[in-house]
Parts: sequence; C-alpha cells; structure tokens
Amino acid sequence: MDLKSERGYEVLTRLVRDADVFVVAFRPDAVERMGIDYDTLRGLSNRLIYCSITAFGETGPRAHQPGMDILAQALSGLMGVTGEVGGGPVKVGVPIADFVGSFLLGFGVCAALRLRDRTGHGDKISINLLDGQVATFANYITVYDKTRVPFRPQGGGHPQLVPYQPFLGSDQKYFVLACLSDKFWQKLLPMLDEYGDFRDPRYRTNTGRIEHRGELCERLQTIFGKRPADSWLIDLEAAGVPCGPIHRLEDALEDPQVIANDAVISLTHPTHGSYRAPNNPIRFAAADTGPRGYAPDLGEHTDEVLHEAGYSDDDVRALHASRVVHRAPAQITSISRVLRPTHGRDEERTKGTPCHPF
Repeated sequence: MDLKSERGYEVLTRLVRDADVFVVAFRPDAVERMGIDYDTLRGLSNRLIYCSITAFGETGPRAHQPGMDILAQALSGLMGVTGEVGGGPVKVGVPIADFVGSFLLGFGVCAALRLRDRTGHGDKISINLLDGQVATFANYITVYDKTRVPFRPQGGGHPQLVPYQPFLGSDQKYFVLACLSDKFWQKLLPMLDEYGDFRDPRYRTNTGRIEHRGELCERLQTIFGKRPADSWLIDLEAAGVPCGPIHRLEDALEDPQVIANDAVISLTHPTHGSYRAPNNPIRFAAADTGPRGYAPDLGEHTDEVLHEAGYSDDDVRALHASRVVHRAPAQITSISRVLRPTHGRDEERTKGTPCHPF
C-alpha cells in the first residue's frame, strides 16, 4: 500500500476503523511523518490496539536511530556475557532479540484484548528490542546490583552454577552436564569416586564449586575425556543427573524427542512444494494451534483484505491500476538457491532474486 498517496492513506484509515490490532515497526519520527502514530489512529477507533515495535524505544538518545537484532544484543550486554572465557563478544546464534520482541508483542496483544473486554476501549503497546534483551538478565541484574561483581563470558558454562556446562568425550563429541542444585551433584559423586576425592568439602555446595570452578571443571574434563560422550550420557541418565548431547541443527531435527513433540511440521507451498517449518510451540488440548497454509508472498492477500473491508471488484481493480496497492510479483525462483550460504560471493546470487550472504 502506497501511504504517500492520498488514496492509499484513505484505504489505510478505512481498514483501521474496523481493525482490532494495528502493528507498526518504524522509527518514531517516520511514524509521525506518515500519519500513522497512535494519537492519529485512535481518533479513528477507540477500540484499536496499537502496537509499536522499535529497536531502542520511542524516547531517549537512540530513539531515532536505525536498529536491529545485533545492536540490541550488543547494547543490552547480552553479547558481553556470551563467548569463551577471555575471548571476544559473540552474538547468539539466532536473532534472539527479534524473537523475544515478537513473543512479548504476542503476550501484550492478548493482554490488551482482555483489557478491552473489561474497559471497552483499546490501548497502545510499546515493545522495543533493547528492553526485551535487558529483561533476559532477570537473574543477573539484582545479583550484580548487590555484589558489584561483574559477569563475564563463561563459554558454555553458567556464572552461577557449577558444573553446568559442556564437556568433551573421547570421541570428540560434546555433551552437557547440568547440576542445577547440590542434589544433582550428590547423584554424580558415585560415578566420580574411582577418579579421586570429589567429596572434598570444598565441592560440597554450589558456592564452593563456583569458587573452585577452574580446578574442578579441569578435573572433570580429564575424566570425561576417557570415554565416548554417549557412554557417559547413558550412565548419567541412569544416575538421574541432568545431561544431554549437544546437537547441530541437522541433528536436532532428527532427535527422537523433537520428533515425538511434532516440533517440526511439513507445509506445502504452491510454487516450491513441500517444506519443513517449526510447529507452534504453544499447544492447546482442544483448539488447533498449528500453522495453516504457507508463507504468503508480499501482498498475496491484498484483494481478499480489501473485499472484506467492503471494496468492490471495480474498486480493487482501480486501486491496482493506480498503484495504490499491489501484489509483488513472485521473485524467488528457488528456495534452496536463495537460502544457500554465499559467504559474500556475488556470483552465487541470481539476478533479481533477493538474498543475503550469511
């Protein structure tokens, strides 16, 4: 939809009047310039739930700066606690700031709809990527505030728990040992008795194990390096000690528990055929919560939306003819071609096909 045209803005306002939720993800100055700010749109419908997603917030020194996932990870401190001991900062492997922001938005919309049931009018929801990442430090911020002991990267470990990290088996495969409490440490001890005195009073509590993290984890790694990872996992599971293999993505997709959960499903695209995608991780006992259909092209449902808003066939054709609305032509000729890592090599790109090296 061309919001720069008078006709396009008229279409938008007509849609807003009957809408439950309006979501915008532009910088605050752009929103005001386009005339789609909260104060303007709530004048069209006091039942509207207006959702603003920004990178850094709507006020403050960075409010008008462009932002994205990696900047939210960097500014929040997340990258500052992620990585190997003594190493540089590392970005989380998935765009976690984007995902957390979308999850928070979903919760916010549900709460706002329920609030509207009670009050009869809508509200504005403000979500930003930076705040979402700061919120993930819920079990860190208060501890730092009281102790002033800074948190630093612990590799695959945890700054507040030991042992709670990856270890390497003799087959060069990693696995996780996760003693969340002293109870699990006690369950681990019989397995370690033959390798030395791990019942040392210094290791009895998690606090003591944190104090002697380097020495203890080095001893454990020496022991775990004597047998294959799967061998250790069998014994650890039998002892009731939390543990698990460390998968690559391709391994995770074939994990029996992932399969049992139906965590990944198959969908069918009319052009590209069958493809796998994550299932909805929120499951209801009765209601169907899984994905339906397929990922649509940009503007694929424009005509349906306009018809639902009361536009006639002639109206819709006129809007298309004047380029007020349009459906983008199918541009992706091969999903595998677009998603193949290019490592920056331009020759891997197909002319006219949107793709990015990663």
